[in-house]
Amino acid sequence: MQGTMKAARLYAMGQPMHVDTVEIPDIGPGDVLIRVLRAGLNRGDLHMRVGQIRVNPGEEASHLPVLPMTIGHDGLGEIVEVGPGVSSLTVGDRVLAKCTLTCGFCKYCRTEREHLCIHHRVMGFVTLRKKEDMFLRYKDGLWAEYCRIPATNVERLRPDDDIDQMALVSQIAVGYRALKRARFGSGQTVMVNGATGITGTGVVLAALAMGAAHVIAIARDPGRLARLRQASPARISTISILAESIRDRVAELTEGNGANVLVDVTPGGVETTVDCLFSLEPGGRVALIGNNPEQLQIPYLYLMLRSIEFTSTTGRVYADFPELIELTRRGVIDTSHVRPNFFSLDQVNEALDSIPERGSGDVPVWPMFRQA
Repeated sequence: MQGTMKAARLYAMGQPMHVDTVEIPDIGPGDVLIRVLRAGLNRGDLHMRVGQIRVNPGEEASHLPVLPMTIGHDGLGEIVEVGPGVSSLTVGDRVLAKCTLTCGFCKYCRTEREHLCIHHRVMGFVTLRKKEDMFLRYKDGLWAEYCRIPATNVERLRPDDDIDQMALVSQIAVGYRALKRARFGSGQTVMVNGATGITGTGVVLAALAMGAAHVIAIARDPGRLARLRQASPARISTISILAESIRDRVAELTEGNGANVLVDVTPGGVETTVDCLFSLEPGGRVALIGNNPEQLQIPYLYLMLRSIEFTSTTGRVYADFPELIELTRRGVIDTSHVRPNFFSLDQVNEALDSIPERGSGDVPVWPMFRQA
């Protein structure tokens, strides 16, 4: 497909995005070209604009390998061109884009742990790799009118699927995988620390879908907590850290037994995380997914004597997508508890500016590019 398109481009770390007219990407064997219909932004995109990408504690990344780059690594679209060798997809199919690229041949890919691939990259996001990168062809992301992507990295939708609902699946996928990593099961109690943000809300919705008997949602804003509780009033309790003690309230809610699992999504501050850790039952499990750079200090002896298990996850695992699509399609996961806030391509910097507050209402807002 020849011609030009508009795309939101990053030219240098710490500088605003620019919307440019660029060539529509060509496709080769194994590729598809999609017309982007929905694409989200998250805090990582904002960090690139302000030049604050953390690599290790105390370190900052100051560059990307090849710039300019089109941003955006969550979204969906409609296939407008299919490359040679692609037989399972056709023009007109609507698909979810899976923007993490994996090699398929390292020990992790060969043992169903693709999310740990030693060569993995994320389209439209910081990768810190060299120009010889095997995935350089796919560095550009989804905040554009069109996007080139490997056919192996899309999940086909049904023609009657609600694309506004399906566009939210990738955010829910983060919490869904965290719960799996923590071996969360039906009938259990989970604390979600940082519950009223987009990722935290996704954890709550995923936990409900996985059969949680009790979800204890922990956050600051009482209004947002009250709104989140409406997702399942009989199964969700809330704790506002502005007015309540986490330890006392969890002890009350669990009759002194503690919660089975903690999923922590707080991006900063560790005081509430420590309180949650002290509110787990013996043998309790923890999944850390908050991208929090701060040092977590808790007595080694306490963790040992209580047999507390820690795990974490790097984000989405695309093997979960078929399950999440079906759960969303059938209403088991109610995406109305996250609200897209739609922007045009030209408003990319306004969309990024909206991320710290995620809107002023009681439902978390996800800034998203929409193309009809």
